[in-house]
Amino acid sequence: MDAVKELKKELLIRNYKNGLWTIIHPREDTEVVSLQVWFKVGSVYERANEKGIAHFLEHMLFNGNDKYAYGEAEALIESLGGHINAATSKEYTYYYVNIAAPYWKEALDVLFHLTMRASLEEKMIEKEKPIVLEELYRAKDNPTTQLWWTFEKEVYKVSPFRDPIIGYERTIKNFNREMLLNFYKSFYQPKNATVVVVGKVDPNEVRKFIEETFAVEPSRPVPKRFIPEEPPQLKVRSKTLTDQRIGKDKAYSLIGWRIPPLATLEDYDILVLNEILTGGRTSLLYKRLRESGIVYAVNSFDFERSRDNLFAVSASHHPDNWEVYKKELFKVFEELYETVDDSLVERFKKRLINSEIFEKEEAENEAAFYGYSQTVAGKINYALYFFENIKKVEPKHIKLVLERYFLNRPYTETLLLPA
Repeated sequence: MDAVKELKKELLIRNYKNGLWTIIHPREDTEVVSLQVWFKVGSVYERANEKGIAHFLEHMLFNGNDKYAYGEAEALIESLGGHINAATSKEYTYYYVNIAAPYWKEALDVLFHLTMRASLEEKMIEKEKPIVLEELYRAKDNPTTQLWWTFEKEVYKVSPFRDPIIGYERTIKNFNREMLLNFYKSFYQPKNATVVVVGKVDPNEVRKFIEETFAVEPSRPVPKRFIPEEPPQLKVRSKTLTDQRIGKDKAYSLIGWRIPPLATLEDYDILVLNEILTGGRTSLLYKRLRESGIVYAVNSFDFERSRDNLFAVSASHHPDNWEVYKKELFKVFEELYETVDDSLVERFKKRLINSEIFEKEEAENEAAFYGYSQTVAGKINYALYFFENIKKVEPKHIKLVLERYFLNRPYTETLLLPA
């Protein structure tokens, strides 16, 4: 717990009167700063006629505001040697700048105007539509993207997690300024935002700047959007796709199970299980499936969602190996249940912790961890106690989650075969 206490001392966390959260971590071991603005909004918060609007707004915020005209913000950041970008997910959206430490203020000013003062002009909306539609058409033309989209539509029959983040052609074409402004004013506001700054900064200067900008922005009630819970899955669901664009000796597959949401104790157990399955060349699935030639590649994922969470195993293999692969995959789960011990669990816990620590040496990754924790998990404690909770995982916990969520439990499979 000493490491947690030390980190809590270093982190400056504040919640302002207008609802804004800020997390600042000054670091002397780097010459860069990552500045990020996170919003608790993504595609699952969209109504039926708004599908894709969160992603569309991500594009629109780069199209001008009350200080920076179209293209000026990016040009300024790039002229200072920095990098600016954004990402939209199903549960969050965030905007970030990674830049040399002396220019943190210019970067944060850009992010303030970009996120809080967007113009959303009608002519820019019309300019952006064909760009986003082209992105949609490219995604539709990608066989593996189609595999993932089909997989989520098979898993989710009610939950909006079934819809692609980019939306649909019919919804994108119907976006107008009134719709965008309403969504923007509802969710892009201090009460729904977290500002994260990690790197070589004077925290008092950063705090002063935030208190003169983000912290004095007016806030409004965040609208409650009804997000239906996905009912329990009672049987195996299976879907096969064919596509002439993939080679005749290659197939792609996804197999997934419903699991508890992130930040629950069982989810830490599943994160360790994930590491045991596909964490490097000594992992069980790599040795059993990859080295034997049953698959060309195999990976597993905890989707880390705050609700209706999923665990999936993806693989590429010869079309003739599909049944052999499935049989061996399920056999690995059964054997792990019988043989898991302290030695195995401790080895992969250590690997997981070390890889996470190494990854978070980069200011950008550390900042994203705090932003994700506050925005999606809903509490900074998820990040603060992450390593402590991983350390608590024991073989009996691995057995328990295997029994509850994987062994002889309903799953969803999608298979992509050459036409």
